[in-house]
Amino acid sequence: MGSKKSSAVSGLAALFVLSVVSVALFTVYVKEGDCTQEQDSCGPLHTVQLGAAEVLHPARSVFATLFEPLQRANESVQGAFDNSEEQRLERKLQETRALAAEASRLERENVRLLELLKGQRSTYEYGPLARVVAPVGDQFTQRIVINVGTEDGVEPNRPVVIGQNTLVGRTTEVSKHTAQVMLVTDQMFAAGVRIIPPAEFDPASGELGPAVTAENVSYGQGLLETNLEGYFGVDLVSLKARAEEGDFVVTSGRAGDKELLFPPGLYVGKVEAVSSQDIEQFKKIVVDPAMEPQDLEEVRVVVDWAGREG
Repeated sequence: MGSKKSSAVSGLAALFVLSVVSVALFTVYVKEGDCTQEQDSCGPLHTVQLGAAEVLHPARSVFATLFEPLQRANESVQGAFDNSEEQRLERKLQETRALAAEASRLERENVRLLELLKGQRSTYEYGPLARVVAPVGDQFTQRIVINVGTEDGVEPNRPVVIGQNTLVGRTTEVSKHTAQVMLVTDQMFAAGVRIIPPAEFDPASGELGPAVTAENVSYGQGLLETNLEGYFGVDLVSLKARAEEGDFVVTSGRAGDKELLFPPGLYVGKVEAVSSQDIEQFKKIVVDPAMEPQDLEEVRVVVDWAGREG
């Protein structure tokens, strides 16, 4: 019992002595000041500190050299995990964007196809919806190839339309599964047309007003073609006929007792300019076509229509 008490007293005394020594050393260390290049000598405590630092510096360098590869490896592994997660998230984002773009494309295509189908006329018989697969020709010809043919009931010299009733051209060479279409802007294309004032024609439905359908009423008619100078318009229009900028141009269907290649009322375009001179026999009419060849994607062939002579 006595020995335990003596040990406790000795421990407290040692702790007290160490505390006093530590305070004393700290006081001396502070009073010595820092060692600088201007001083010739340092205090004993600073000298011991510097010596210990020099002795331990090689050891620290060795440990730093040994552990540096491990640190770099750890950083590489951590970076690899970070890059892998970033790449995964980037791929996920790209996939989401691709899906959204595809959904948007399909929606637009669905709307376009519905527009093509809803314009069908009950008096027309149509071939299957056809896709444009290739352009044909050079600067003097404008033709396309579509993916329907004789197997689909398509024959040469049949009207080709888009939308509800806009004339694109007519079929020429036809095989089992493809057909070539001569566009209205081709220099070899020609069609009998009528000029109709805006108040008497609805391009969306193709319906003509009563004044147009009345007997012996004509606002002007002629031959639609592209001349050698490249102007798309209507020739052979009488100087006395009414024809003004903004009027509509539609197929006439017949010329006297002669049946033409197209049913009446197919929309071709709008009158862009009208001019005439006293020495000329006919008006010169330039037409802005309703269709743009570069925009064609799907078309329909009118294989038959009411009133067509077989």
